[in-house]
Amino acid sequence: MFTYDEVSHFRTFGHVTLRGLLDQAETRALTDEVTTELTAAFGGLGTDDDPDHTGGIRGDYLPLTVDRAPLSQALMADDPRLCHGAAELLGTPVVPTPPIATCFTANADWHTDHGPALGGLKFLAHLAPRTAADGALRVIPGSHEPGFAARLHAYRSTGPAAQGFPASPVPHVVVPTEPGDVIAFDAHLLHSSAGGRRRLAWTVEYLPWPGLADPERLRVTREFAAESAEYGDRYDTRRWPAWQEWAAGAPGVPSRLLAVQRLRLLGVIG
Repeated sequence: MFTYDEVSHFRTFGHVTLRGLLDQAETRALTDEVTTELTAAFGGLGTDDDPDHTGGIRGDYLPLTVDRAPLSQALMADDPRLCHGAAELLGTPVVPTPPIATCFTANADWHTDHGPALGGLKFLAHLAPRTAADGALRVIPGSHEPGFAARLHAYRSTGPAAQGFPASPVPHVVVPTEPGDVIAFDAHLLHSSAGGRRRLAWTVEYLPWPGLADPERLRVTREFAAESAEYGDRYDTRRWPAWQEWAAGAPGVPSRLLAVQRLRLLGVIG
């Protein structure tokens, strides 16, 4: 699926950029699906400007597994590049979570996507060119490894920022992309973004399949998979269900059917 160098880079540094993974036709179709559905759900693009000043990684987020978005729906588990590719990168069977159409409206400070109890990876496709000046992903290579992550935490927690002064710069790598590029990064990798507004993107996460012998791993995986489709009350969940339409099409697609079976064993879907 992916080259030896791509798999090795991901496992060593916690991220890899898959240049041109989506061709031009796919990129246009995905951009159209994301734009159309976000506009229909929120009345425009980038409507979340944080009116209550609650902070966080602001933006419009919408699960995109409906029949009206066939490419996004298929990329979740039908397409071997992502679902099978995630298993190859992680070295274990995986469970998908719903792809998310996004229009980011704010920068993101350094963070990880999951806590230590749960692994996995995210595929991120920016739908416009991204550079250091306008919202490209920034990563700290190797920070997905527990030992390095602990040292980074100690460095940041005892630095000037902890006493209210400007934070010391953190050495990092900027990952510029063009439409069609897809970034894969470990759920424990420290990452951030800066610059740019109303940044359209499409993402999908894959969780390690926990098996059925460990009740605690099952619980953690089930809860995260279920919560990953919950983005508040800003859109009509009846028009954009996270699982229903996607699961209904599983009998005709063997790889999607396998994903549905695993999600049913987890208790995420009925």
